[in-house]
Amino acid sequence: MKRIYRLQSIGGSVYVAIPKEWLRRFNLDKGAAVEVFIDSDGGLKIQPLKKEVRQEELSRGLEIEIFVEKPADMLTSLLTVYLRGFDLITLKFSSGSIEKEVKDVINVAKDLLLGLETIDEGSNYIVLKVLVTEDVNVNQLVRNLSKIVRSMYLDALQALDQRDLELAKAVTLRDRDVNRLYFFTARAIRKRMLNPEAIEPKALLKLIDTRMLVKFIESIGDEAKDAAIASIEIISKKLNIPRERMELVKEGVTKIDNVYKSTVMKVHDKALDVAELREYMSTCSHVNETLRHLRFTIAEQSSLYWFTEFLRSYENIAMHIYDILNLMPPEIASSTMIYE
Repeated sequence: MKRIYRLQSIGGSVYVAIPKEWLRRFNLDKGAAVEVFIDSDGGLKIQPLKKEVRQEELSRGLEIEIFVEKPADMLTSLLTVYLRGFDLITLKFSSGSIEKEVKDVINVAKDLLLGLETIDEGSNYIVLKVLVTEDVNVNQLVRNLSKIVRSMYLDALQALDQRDLELAKAVTLRDRDVNRLYFFTARAIRKRMLNPEAIEPKALLKLIDTRMLVKFIESIGDEAKDAAIASIEIISKKLNIPRERMELVKEGVTKIDNVYKSTVMKVHDKALDVAELREYMSTCSHVNETLRHLRFTIAEQSSLYWFTEFLRSYENIAMHIYDILNLMPPEIASSTMIYE
């Protein structure tokens, strides 16, 4: 087969499309590893990476080069390559005039991404490396993440109930720890999935489920932070929240917290039976509907805007827990999604 292809420019690199027939022949798809080398006559050759070579490449680490045109867009790129499991990241920029902007973004990234450090730099490049190993207990990471998030949504409620401004502020600070742990956990899962040949199908399914689980937990953390921000506004403005409404919220949060503890944070010896799973899902739906009804009831009172935002956060938390339950069909719940 012989064809003529045009080179395409994407970002700072030049690419050429690979024929679909060749991909089908070797059963390759996006993300597959290939070996590229130049023949003595200058020809470029691409071939599938042999399994033993692939293992050596994975153990050595994945490398990527990024050409920086707009430093403001660089943080998204760094988050992406970190989550995809790259170990060595070279940032190149054409002009030293943007070096300070690049370094400012790198400092923000280092605050978010566990283990990311600068190991080399020059007048037009900076090399970053992830210096932590992903050979960790993913289950333990999930447990730690779920515990921090639970403390956030409970303390945000307690802060408002007891008018504790410092506690509410402390909850917002925990969001940084949640983000760092979430990104690292997602990266660790991705690194394990990069070599599917070494993973049994059941273990691969568990990794996929766990990746979805940690995203839902992280989203609960975001909602808890928003609830804490609303608490800060209510406390600072000395807004009056009727006691019966606070009691209704506390009752609802207690119910969904019991579901959270019984599923996300506890190991069961056997799968959830259908009745138990339905009961948990019904509880989450009921709390969501109760809080939404309360929010609609007071929505026209402009003085209680921040309380409606507080309620909205717990509505969303209830539904995120519901989403976690949706990932757990009774027949596989015990082997996929439930962590101590």
